Amino acid sequence: MASHQSRLLEAERKRCSFDLQELKHYQYGGEKEYKLAKKIEGIVLRDPVLRQDDMHFLSFQQGYQRGLQRSRRAVELMRELKIEHGSTRAAYFWSTVESESLPVMLNLNMFEHALRTQGNEEQSAYWVLLARDFRIIGCYAQTELGHGSFVRGLETRAEYDRTTEEFILNTPTLTGMKWWPGSMGKTATHALVMARLFLAGSDRGMHMFIVPLRHPDTHEPLPGVTVGNIGPKLGYNPVDNGFLSFSKFRVPRVNKLMRHSEVTPDGRLVSHTQAKKASYGTMLFIRSHMVSGQGRRLSQAITIAMRYSAVRQQGFIGPGETGAETAVLDYVSQQYLLFPVLASAFAFQHVGKAMAKTFTQLDPKNAELVQELHASSSCLKALTAFIAVKGVETCRRACGGHGYSRFSGLPHIYEFGAAAEIYEGDALVLYLQGARYLMKAMRTVQSGGVLKGSIKYLSHWLSAAPGSSPIRTGVDTLADLFVLSNIFECAAARMVSIAADKLNFFLSQPDLSPTQAWNKAAPWLIRASEAHGEALLAVGFASIVDVKLSRPLRRLMKTCALLYSLWRIEQNTMFFLETGTITPADVQTIHGLVMEQLAILRPDVVSLVDGFDLPDALLQSALGAQDGDVYTRLYDFAKREPLNKTEVADGIHEFLKPLMKSRI
Repeated sequence: MASHQSRLLEAERKRCSFDLQELKHYQYGGEKEYKLAKKIEGIVLRDPVLRQDDMHFLSFQQGYQRGLQRSRRAVELMRELKIEHGSTRAAYFWSTVESESLPVMLNLNMFEHALRTQGNEEQSAYWVLLARDFRIIGCYAQTELGHGSFVRGLETRAEYDRTTEEFILNTPTLTGMKWWPGSMGKTATHALVMARLFLAGSDRGMHMFIVPLRHPDTHEPLPGVTVGNIGPKLGYNPVDNGFLSFSKFRVPRVNKLMRHSEVTPDGRLVSHTQAKKASYGTMLFIRSHMVSGQGRRLSQAITIAMRYSAVRQQGFIGPGETGAETAVLDYVSQQYLLFPVLASAFAFQHVGKAMAKTFTQLDPKNAELVQELHASSSCLKALTAFIAVKGVETCRRACGGHGYSRFSGLPHIYEFGAAAEIYEGDALVLYLQGARYLMKAMRTVQSGGVLKGSIKYLSHWLSAAPGSSPIRTGVDTLADLFVLSNIFECAAARMVSIAADKLNFFLSQPDLSPTQAWNKAAPWLIRASEAHGEALLAVGFASIVDVKLSRPLRRLMKTCALLYSLWRIEQNTMFFLETGTITPADVQTIHGLVMEQLAILRPDVVSLVDGFDLPDALLQSALGAQDGDVYTRLYDFAKREPLNKTEVADGIHEFLKPLMKSRI
């Protein structure tokens, strides 16, 4: 017999006003893709090794060992299913496996991508085949204990010995020790090491070397290599982030990756003419998928929080305090927390898919377009990671005390999201990278040039009168996606202009160098990049009205797009007032419109999260299961806790009982 909570959730689903299957198909890019994804998902989640039913109960060491076990099984299953690396089937496979938690996954993405983009054809053909067949397992070793984003500050040295045609690797200081690279601590047999090249005592800058770390049979570190695990982290513990140092460790001359330059046998550095901008392609593609990935993370969190809020009953709203208690989801305060997270999940997935499509059509020889997409993807990666982490934490808090339990599944999602704020670029560094291109675009506009692509809006709004507003204020206009898009673009353009003015002011100061001037202007430059990212997301999500959807589903997606834009303005009210894109009178109007969108979405929110179609075996959440039977599941999870395997816990008789029997 279904529990009371299950019946509550089923009643919510009966309120659905749209075709649920249509939403599921849209999420995956069509019916064919949806069926393929679900077929692969079913195979993976039925595999007893790949399922993560024990994920909440593992110690640090057990988590790593399970990661190794799951890694082996995942590769074996891929081979059994004859899934080609890099295919659509592979993407669905690794997404279901949750490949980010596998110790070997960097071998197939970052390690291989770096070999392809930094190695010459011969090196790429040789090493990529070894990595793909798992005859070696690679990692990417750039970050050091004392240096991260500032690559020029790295200390690891590679000195060329002409007599033996070898590079001698050394770690000269404690801060020069490689620190944080994933898979490096205990798993990887080889590393792509970023090191400072020295030829005849002359520093020739940063270059990349492929370096063996462990004996191929014993897996012991090679003489001259010190390597290990850096210890427990907030999350990602199955992945063995490591430390690495070298002492007079030699590698052959041909182990320097040679796409862009090579060292000749007699010790000369010869540069090649290939465009280094081509190496942006892989990074851009990864970042486009990171935007979609943040949407997926939010979809997991909001599915859990929304379902739990629908079945958790607490207090009364109506007159008198009789009958059934009110579902938490019926409190407007809960809707105000959760519904914008739902809208954000749809926004990130929609924009991420559009980015991925753009990047697959990218001509790497188009240097200007590559730079533009690099800047935009930098801003979007930083912004979506921030919003996603905050959104997951909002979902956790919205679940009250049970959200604090690991059995809710929300701490696990948060841990992965927090890491995403850091890897593939720190937010401030990425924003400043984006700002460099925005300042270049500003100079282009000032000189009468024409901007294209994602920044073409700057041409229009930077040429508009400084005091002009992009809208006619009022309820009707502020509820229009076109008007809201204008607000975001105008605000971003004006912030870019403000940042450029600040930068030019500091550059004009005779006592400041260009680097010092840039540092002084950094707060404004960062805000300009944030505003650019906000505009890309809001305008990109507004385009969902052009997607071929049925009228009921299009109405809900439009409502989500309106809610997202209105909510982001409300979250950044001072910014939009400062740029003159809204007026003080608009603030209350915008808040009222946010409330209206919440009311429109309320009947369908449970069905909308069902549209993400996340199976219970993937969520591993007592609060977010499809049947809504949260209390039974919480108790079942608790009974599986290893501490409850015995009635009397280890240590009670050894430590507690003697204390209880002692006398003062």
